[in-house]
Amino acid sequence: MNIRFVKNEAGANLQQLMDYAAQLTGIGDDFWEEHILNGVHYSILSNDAEIGYFTLFGNEKLTSFHMIDSCLKLAQTIFRKILNEFCVKTAFVATCDELFLSLCMDNHKSIEMQAYFFEHSGASARPPEWGRELLKPAVMEDVKDILDTEYVEENIRAGRYYVMRENGVFLGQGFFHPDTLAPTQASIGMSVHPDHRCKGVGRSIIMHLTEISREKRFTPVCGCWYYNHNSKLTLESAGFVSKMRLLNVHFTEDVTHE
Repeated sequence: MNIRFVKNEAGANLQQLMDYAAQLTGIGDDFWEEHILNGVHYSILSNDAEIGYFTLFGNEKLTSFHMIDSCLKLAQTIFRKILNEFCVKTAFVATCDELFLSLCMDNHKSIEMQAYFFEHSGASARPPEWGRELLKPAVMEDVKDILDTEYVEENIRAGRYYVMRENGVFLGQGFFHPDTLAPTQASIGMSVHPDHRCKGVGRSIIMHLTEISREKRFTPVCGCWYYNHNSKLTLESAGFVSKMRLLNVHFTEDVTHE
């Protein structure tokens, strides 16, 4: 059997990747999907028939892997072949991605905890400390206060930023991003000005963005860096819980150089 990997010069097959996301047993977020959509996409061919595909981000990090059910007995061999031929060093893999996760575990040297994925529990939480009327869609005049440094103007134009002010004072910002791979889902997030932390600003922003998401007919999801304990506590206090993680898996050298 002749197994080879072919780069998709036209980029991602979006419908294929949407189907990939739909078959997972849980959620991802915008950070996770960006590493798939912005990676280089390869088809896995057996005697010129496509039996799967994978995504390689930054030339050394696997961010997706899929094979058709009828060829799963080849998955371990093909996965090791990919690690070897492309000198793959690491992978971002969600714990709800069973096949990809299992193959990473077969070949891992070490694992770093990368992020939490959150979804709303459905349970009630205490009311927000800051009213929704204080949270407005960001405009270009807000650029000077936005706490991020990349793609700020682009995201304002796309309607992704919200700004919370009281009497003109900037308290914090919200982020609203309809996901591409899960089109019924929106990733939401927040950042709080250092002068106004521990006052309920962050949880208020998240709670209002949760309402906004549902009004726009999106299911809100959140993610945060695994070691950002304050963000985790904020999201949990706004009614979100996490059953899934994003892992940064490092592979053994004897696999990638065999």
